[in-house]
Amino acid sequence: MATATLAIPLDGLTITAPQPEMLSQKNVASVTGIPARVFLDTIRAPGFPLPVAKLGKLRLVRREAFVAYLQALGGDRAPRRAPAEDERTGVAAVLAAAGLEPVQQPRAGRASASSEGARRGRLPPR
Repeated sequence: MATATLAIPLDGLTITAPQPEMLSQKNVASVTGIPARVFLDTIRAPGFPLPVAKLGKLRLVRREAFVAYLQALGGDRAPRRAPAEDERTGVAAVLAAAGLEPVQQPRAGRASASSEGARRGRLPPR
């Protein structure tokens, strides 16, 4: 009987762990790509339809049910918003992920020199 040793480089192996049964704020980003803050805001929202188990500060939801819920949300295709509104929504999502809220502020007008000074490339005298 002959034996042989086979050397396999580590980058040639892929080890896959099974998906967790329950999602929490600690593992939701690695499983779904959703930030923990967005996950917590979603499960705390009024009318969230899935049962949430609470263990201290940890919040747990069944992975399959949560993914199905997200897919159902994605199936509700809303009419397409204007690009500026998409940008505001994206900014709001980033702020929400950081635990912040957007604040509306009036737009400031542009500072400008008089048309006479602007033509010459100089600011008017004080």
